[in-house]
Amino acid sequence: MKPRHRTTAQLSAAFVLGLAAIGANALELRGFRGVTWGEGANALGTAVATQSEGDVTCYRRETENLLFGDSALNGVRYCFHQDRLFMVALDAAVDAKALSAEFQRAYGRPDARQGLAASWGNKTSGTHAELVAHGKTTARLTIYSNKIEPAVAKRMQLGPVETTSRTASSNVTSAL
Repeated sequence: MKPRHRTTAQLSAAFVLGLAAIGANALELRGFRGVTWGEGANALGTAVATQSEGDVTCYRRETENLLFGDSALNGVRYCFHQDRLFMVALDAAVDAKALSAEFQRAYGRPDARQGLAASWGNKTSGTHAELVAHGKTTARLTIYSNKIEPAVAKRMQLGPVETTSRTASSNVTSAL
């Protein structure tokens, strides 16, 4: 290979590696557990509203896998702004360190940390995730779309997860 072509090849390889490094911090999820960002609440199937605040309604599925990897969950809430999925909250029955380790196995190290809090995704990411401790033995992981109402997701205050009976459910399509 001629020196000029070798230099061009090396510069091209360095450029591609640089782009890969920039994209490594981008968290990209299309939604959560079969419901894509922007999809309507009827995609949940049988669910019950758990919280409503202005144009935002959060639901809990009647039947939900209460594991995230190997970590036990107390609940999963799907939040919709004007009937478009924009945020999911996972309330874990494990501490923040355990839930963080579980999320890292799938999505890599957090982009920022402060104490037990951590966040994944940056301004160029399509998705952002925030993990916070709720006491010594529980944590919440909030995942939201950066493309659908991220400002609403950031200011949304979710109450504690409901752990009451799940018999008062209805099909979302009939409730809307």
